[in-house]
Amino acid sequence: MNPPAGKPPLRVLIVDDQRDMLMTLGILLRSEGMVAELAQRSTEVQATVETFRPDVVLLDIEMPDRSGLQVAMELVQRYGERCPVLIAVTGHNSEAARRLTAKSGFRHHVAKPCDFDAMLRLLASVEPGGAAAA
Repeated sequence: MNPPAGKPPLRVLIVDDQRDMLMTLGILLRSEGMVAELAQRSTEVQATVETFRPDVVLLDIEMPDRSGLQVAMELVQRYGERCPVLIAVTGHNSEAARRLTAKSGFRHHVAKPCDFDAMLRLLASVEPGGAAAA
């Protein structure tokens, strides 16, 4: 999925408190030509979005320091239409969980364990260059 010539690589912020998941996704996305930034704490998201300017944020919902739902709502409130594409990555896959993530501002909901091929197809649908701007 390396970007076509002249097209910038997709910038992805991955936020997950599970180190193995974080590292695996980082390696996978980088091997596909994306630029990936990793964070293990949801409290790091706001500052990282400001400095890294991701096109996409893959955000775990259940984090020990703060809920990913709360973080998503804050990002949507702050950036509005310029908000990076938010993708919930969670162990909860019920219809109620999907409604809650959508209501919180997530555009997509990916259940753990992740189907990496499906994740790559989803990320391929995101246009690079729509990163959040201050």
